[in-house]
Amino acid sequence: MYNEDLETIQVNQYIQSHRNEFNKEIGLAIRNYRIKNNIPIHIVSERTMMTISYLNQIENGVNGISLIKFICICNALEAKPQDIIESFTFGGNKNEDLIYNELQKEKNLSKNILEFMKQK
Repeated sequence: MYNEDLETIQVNQYIQSHRNEFNKEIGLAIRNYRIKNNIPIHIVSERTMMTISYLNQIENGVNGISLIKFICICNALEAKPQDIIESFTFGGNKNEDLIYNELQKEKNLSKNILEFMKQK
């Protein structure tokens, strides 16, 4: 197994063990994108056929989100999925710039991942 594979596995294990924090941060990323692009939640609700209450639960990290629902939300926001999830991906040493840029955006999960990797 390559060293990069081990790093990726460690990061994925970390993300899975911190699922609640991940749900909160992905929800916040969705909310921030929606607000930044001036899209009212009721429009997202209509476009996704999800209730406003359910969307609020996703945005607040109360509920996790399935891939299908995530894609529906991206479609409703007219966003590419990577526009929302780029701060949650890890590309090893080849992609340190992405991690650094996300740290600049004050993403807690990215900070935690970087600190976790430094400890290894």
